[in-house]
Amino acid sequence: MKLFILAAGKGDRLWPLTRNTPKSLLDFGDGTTILERQLENALQSGLFSEINIVTGYKSEQIEAKLKDLKASIPICTIFNPLFEITNNLISLWTAHLAMLDQDFMVTNGDNIYIADVFRKVQTDRTEAIQLTIDFKDEYDEDDMKVRFGRGRSVGRVHKDITGEEINAESVGLALIKGKNNRRLFVNKIIELVRNKEYLQKFWLEVFNALAEDGVTVDVAEIGPDEWQEVDFHPDVDVMKKIVFEDGSRD
Repeated sequence: MKLFILAAGKGDRLWPLTRNTPKSLLDFGDGTTILERQLENALQSGLFSEINIVTGYKSEQIEAKLKDLKASIPICTIFNPLFEITNNLISLWTAHLAMLDQDFMVTNGDNIYIADVFRKVQTDRTEAIQLTIDFKDEYDEDDMKVRFGRGRSVGRVHKDITGEEINAESVGLALIKGKNNRRLFVNKIIELVRNKEYLQKFWLEVFNALAEDGVTVDVAEIGPDEWQEVDFHPDVDVMKKIVFEDGSRD
């Protein structure tokens, strides 16, 4: 299985922290970065045979960091040359050819999970298209909300879902298993990027398009205390707390 980490964005909302540093290389305060923690947890899971990092902003810094890392599996970069003028659906598209030969997971480059999340969302099924979710008492305007369709499958995922239509939150981690599902997922990416209006869309739009086609998108649940997204300055302090608490349990 492969892991794809989408880390091409500029991180404008964390300025000036990201003025000279890509978001994924922000320091936790212990000398390690978001990216290093992601890689460490992925490697500890034992699930992956290869990790691909989609880069863009300050890509040379990520490439330099990887040269210093010793890993038991290949860790590669895929450069998105359109990162300044597009959203992360295009980052996903730049990696689509590498998605056909093995099952894979996709995660945002600004998410940090506690160590066992990758194993937790893995499934024994040979065929799956699955989005990871959590449940909260209240959802913020910037949360990527989920509305269920039939059963607990994904009907729609978007920030603009409101009120009683909100069933859960997407945590930005997905699993694609099975040859047919890999091909289905990749073909849907290609179809969407041919439409100019999708150049500024989030990669999770792929799941909306699949659900509209009648494809079942399953969900896997983790707790809201098992991950943190780093979008705004207060998120950095919360992220550090999660990391240090997780580390204390190792």
